[in-house]
Amino acid sequence: MCVFLFFSPGPGTQLENLMESMRAEIAAQPPVEGSFTPRRGDFCIAKFADGEWYRARVEKGESAAKVHVFYIDYGNREILSSTRLAALPPAFSTRTLPPQASEYAFAYIQVPQDEDARADAVDSVVRDIQNTQCMLNVEYSGTSCPHVTLQFTDSKDDVGLGLVKEGTVMVDVRKEKHLQKMVTEYLNGQESAKSARLNIWRYGDFREDDAAEFGFKR
Repeated sequence: MCVFLFFSPGPGTQLENLMESMRAEIAAQPPVEGSFTPRRGDFCIAKFADGEWYRARVEKGESAAKVHVFYIDYGNREILSSTRLAALPPAFSTRTLPPQASEYAFAYIQVPQDEDARADAVDSVVRDIQNTQCMLNVEYSGTSCPHVTLQFTDSKDDVGLGLVKEGTVMVDVRKEKHLQKMVTEYLNGQESAKSARLNIWRYGDFREDDAAEFGFKR
C-alpha cells in the first residue's frame, strides 16, 4: 500500500522551458472560463493558488465547484472549481514532455490506522526529507507504485529505518528471501522503539488485543 508519496521532478531545464512557453501561449490566448468540462483521467491545465497555470490530470469530479486534480509535474493535489481548469494546449501535452512527477511508497513500513499516529508519521517524513537530497533505491514492486528506501546523501542514513526507530511506524514484514537482511534490520529497530515505549509503542504493543482500549489499531 502506498502510504507515503514521493515525487521526483524530472530535468529542470526541459520542464522550465515547457512551462515558460505554455504560459506565454496562455497569456496570448487566455482560456474561456467554463469552456472545459472535466472528466476523470483527462489532462488539462489548472490555475494554482499562485495564479499560474500548471499541467494537471483530473482525478475525480464531485461537482463543478469541486474537481480533484493532480499536478503531474510537481506531485501535489488540489480541489478546484472547474472555472480554474482549461484544456491542455496540444503543444504541451504529455507526448511533448512526459509527466515529471513519479510516485513511490516507503518499503518495509506500514502506518497504524489511528489518525493521530498517521499524522505524526507524515509530519516526521516532511521534517526529515523536505529540502534534503536523498538517494532512492527500488526494493520491490507494489500494486500501484514501486516501494523504495531513501538514504540521506550526506549521512547515508536510511530514512524509513529512522522512522521505525522513532516509533512512528511499524515494520511491514516481507517474506521474500532476498529482502530478509533489510527486514531483520528494520525489526531490530522496531524492537528498540518498543522497548523504549516510543510514540506508537508508548502503551506497549498496541497490536495485542488488550491494547485496543488505547485507540490504536493496525
